[in-house]
Amino acid sequence: MAIANTKSTAVSNRDASPRVPSPAHLVRGPLFEAVGTVEIAAADDDTSVYRMARLRSSDRISQLTVFNDAITGGTGFDLGLYRTADDGGAVVDADLFASAISLASATTTGTDVVFESAATDIAKIEKRLWELLGLSADPQIDYDVAFTGATVGTAAGTLSLRVRFTGGY
Repeated sequence: MAIANTKSTAVSNRDASPRVPSPAHLVRGPLFEAVGTVEIAAADDDTSVYRMARLRSSDRISQLTVFNDAITGGTGFDLGLYRTADDGGAVVDADLFASAISLASATTTGTDVVFESAATDIAKIEKRLWELLGLSADPQIDYDVAFTGATVGTAAGTLSLRVRFTGGY
């Protein structure tokens, strides 16, 4: 066993001589919030896509909070990224943030799913969207944060998402 004195990237940068400025997505960057609400219809089919918010590839997500009505049988919703409509609208990674979220029980207090997926586990808290996607450089594009209904269920209901993020620069 050993006594450790380990520093995060931001603390290491501050302690460096000369000091290294930390990027705003890690330290003292402004925190932004985007919210979106959609109505899920009882007749919606599996693989339906519900686009909730639009973010830049350089943004770093701090929180993804899901709020929903009880949607009977709605036991499989993934949360990930899609290209915008102007960019073709294709899926980039349907379950980057979370997979198989159940909406069968209502939640008005919210459930944070930012670390639900292995792709966004706690070791990746400093990563921006383009880094979470495994890209070698920032493509400087927008993405839609979207739910994909793998098992949509048989009831109608409201689905809302609050995204808290730091803006990439």
